[in-house]
Amino acid sequence: MISPSCRSPRVLLPLGLFVGASLIASSAWAGSITAQGNVTALDDVNQLQGIVGTGDYNEGNAGAVPLDVYAGQGMTFHTGALNTILNGVNEGGSATQPQYTSGNDYFPAPIDGGGVQEMAYNRYAGVVTFSEPVTQFGLTASRNGTQYITAWDQNGAMIGQVRWQPAADSAFVGIDTNGVPIAMLSYGNDDMWNGGTYSIGGSTIFSDTWIWATGTPCMVDDDCTPDDNECTDDICMDGACLHPYNNNPCDDGNACTNPDACSMGECVGEFTNDPCDDLDMCTGPDLCEMGECVGGDLACDDGNICTIESCDIEQGCMHQAIEGCCTDDAECPEGEVCLLGSNSCIPDPNPGDGDGDGDGDGDGDGDGDGDGDGDGDDAKLGVLGLNLDVEGLARLEGRAAWWVDDRDRGRVVVGR
Repeated sequence: MISPSCRSPRVLLPLGLFVGASLIASSAWAGSITAQGNVTALDDVNQLQGIVGTGDYNEGNAGAVPLDVYAGQGMTFHTGALNTILNGVNEGGSATQPQYTSGNDYFPAPIDGGGVQEMAYNRYAGVVTFSEPVTQFGLTASRNGTQYITAWDQNGAMIGQVRWQPAADSAFVGIDTNGVPIAMLSYGNDDMWNGGTYSIGGSTIFSDTWIWATGTPCMVDDDCTPDDNECTDDICMDGACLHPYNNNPCDDGNACTNPDACSMGECVGEFTNDPCDDLDMCTGPDLCEMGECVGGDLACDDGNICTIESCDIEQGCMHQAIEGCCTDDAECPEGEVCLLGSNSCIPDPNPGDGDGDGDGDGDGDGDGDGDGDGDGDDAKLGVLGLNLDVEGLARLEGRAAWWVDDRDRGRVVVGR
């Protein structure tokens, strides 16, 4: 926001007021300002009354200026043919999206009329419309070629134009439509009043610190349009709406900063190391780090050779079964067994042993020796009663592969 100039007061008269077909020019430092049509040329920022908004272009330093960057203050940029921006316009030409730029000495000091150029400025702008009844507009014009500010009314009729002819200098240049609300306004190098076609050709358009006003002084704070910035106050001072910075608590929308407070018109928060949620189910745990929520990758391996692991940002770890893969006979269809190594189901190589253990001996213990005791040898231990005489032992000796006479302990142990 431009604050009132600290220079000595001076008497300002309406400049360039249209009388018949005459043109009245005024001096602005070394360059000159000329009004054409039913408008008054402004050469000092203090002539603006009831300021509604200010665009200083310091929110960016390169790339395209968002068309709605100042919509909260009642001004919107447009692109395309002029007659598509405002119905009823007969003048030709097309608007281009403005660009942020910086550097180069297009605004040599001292800048007359209270104009201000700081940091980034505007290139190629532009054509705008207003949502408020704006009747005054001004900007800091560069030294780069003849420049024009042109205004149209609600019906698409041109109200008038102000021409800035620099002499290698920079100055505040403005237009006052004498109470007629401006529906559309253009700034550029094209003489629209005398039949020019609007474009960004010719000398490149450079400007800074655009200001728009109702032309009537505010009386109380409620007369001022809020700029939708929680870090500025909307106040009326000396008939002008100002938006000074405040230091109020605020919310920067970042869960990894706390506390948040306004500083130089922006909400700024201190970094924390708090737990957070990065909204990614494939990371965790999530912690704040230098103002960002950061989480490490989750380990999704379930240890199952028969699944393919993946991770979905919304669902987390996923385990897709591999068709035909097995780790156990029970996972195979009837009549098949699981071949470990390849982990695939194959036809049972011993389907006829009847016991399902695959060793072919039919005793069900799986050791293949056929004795059913599961110890892996063919010796079957048994215990016989004590009512054996010598003849009975002889008969046992003939039948058993080996035997032990342990009748003193009440048993005979045999193997076969």
